[in-house]
Amino acid sequence: MNRRALRTRRRGRQLAVQMVSCRMTNAVSAGEAAAQVAALTRASERNLAAARPLADAAWKSRERIERLLAETARPYWVEHMGQVERCVLHVAVAELLLGATPPRVVLTEAVELARRFSGDQATPFVHAVLDAAARRIGGIAAEVPLPDRPLEPAAR
Repeated sequence: MNRRALRTRRRGRQLAVQMVSCRMTNAVSAGEAAAQVAALTRASERNLAAARPLADAAWKSRERIERLLAETARPYWVEHMGQVERCVLHVAVAELLLGATPPRVVLTEAVELARRFSGDQATPFVHAVLDAAARRIGGIAAEVPLPDRPLEPAAR
């Protein structure tokens, strides 16, 4: 994979975390979240196209991901988990469930997202929980279907 594609995927993950956070906080549709994130970040259409399917997969499987997080994290951690960490974990677990990206890559990218959005203190927590979740998922892949087409931003 070339550098441009890697940058696009990394930026797509960042935007997906922001989209999931927007939906959790504001209870908006996928299109509205994408439009809000696009307006705030001035992201390119290429990066938004990389983010939308991942954010959609994380949102569609949020109940399953919450159960998985509750099974793999200590109860105190789940109760006191910050929203940023929760969103990073949701996107990362969705990417693991999709099975298209090696677990080590997902783990490394999630730790970097936690560092970027929440600070160094969040990285050990995200690493520990995601590592346990990845081990529990094991060979499960492609359980969360990608949408047939990219989601359209909401009209303003």
